[in-house]
Amino acid sequence: MTEIEERQAVVKEALSWQRTPYMHMGRIKGVGTDCGMFLLEVWERCGLTERINIPYYPFDIAANCSDPMYLNFIEKYCKKIDREAKPGDILVYKFLGSKVPHHASIVIDAEYICHAWVRQGVILSNRKGYKKYEVGLYDFWAGV
Repeated sequence: MTEIEERQAVVKEALSWQRTPYMHMGRIKGVGTDCGMFLLEVWERCGLTERINIPYYPFDIAANCSDPMYLNFIEKYCKKIDREAKPGDILVYKFLGSKVPHHASIVIDAEYICHAWVRQGVILSNRKGYKKYEVGLYDFWAGV
């Protein structure tokens, strides 16, 4: 597959996870996932990675952890970039009250992201509502 086809596959797979409930460390479509495991499962199901096993991390990682474990993991596999987002890219966020970046979404297009949100599960959201919390745009295809 070309990069464009892979990006299209990522978007299609991400959207197919909509309405999957939120579950800390879950990674089963239709049953439960969190924002990090959602990314891993999408990449794996699209054939972009082998199975990546993640050690336990606390549910409240954003509030009680000063080590940016979440961001470090993303940076292990993706490159931070400075350009307009493309479908399939990853946006990373740090919300108010958090010590470190702790949330990520998959870019669907210029307007929408898909992500696993606490209490709502995997949803499609307008990027505008999250823009002020963005800390970086990451590209899986750029390599590290």
